[in-house]
Amino acid sequence: MFSVLIFIVVLAFLARWIHGWSTAGPAIAPHYEAEIARLRGEVDELNAQVLRMSDEQQFLMRLLSEGERAPRPELPPDPHSEETA
Repeated sequence: MFSVLIFIVVLAFLARWIHGWSTAGPAIAPHYEAEIARLRGEVDELNAQVLRMSDEQQFLMRLLSEGERAPRPELPPDPHSEETA
C-alpha cells in the first residue's frame, strides 16, 4: 500500500514536470521578438489589402452583372459619320 502511494506521488511529480516543460516552449531572443512583431504587422496589412481587393472585385462583378441586365440607351447618330452626309 505504501509503495502504491509513493508511485502515485512520483508519477504526479513527473507529470507536472513534463507539463511545465512542454508548455514553456523555447525562449526567443529579443531581436527575434521584434522581427516577429514586425512580420505580424505586415501580415495584418496584407490581410487588409486582400480584403479590400476582394471587396473591389465583388463590386466590379456586381456592376458588370447589373450592366448586362440593364437596357442600353440608344446613342444619337454621329454627326461626323459618312451615312449622314
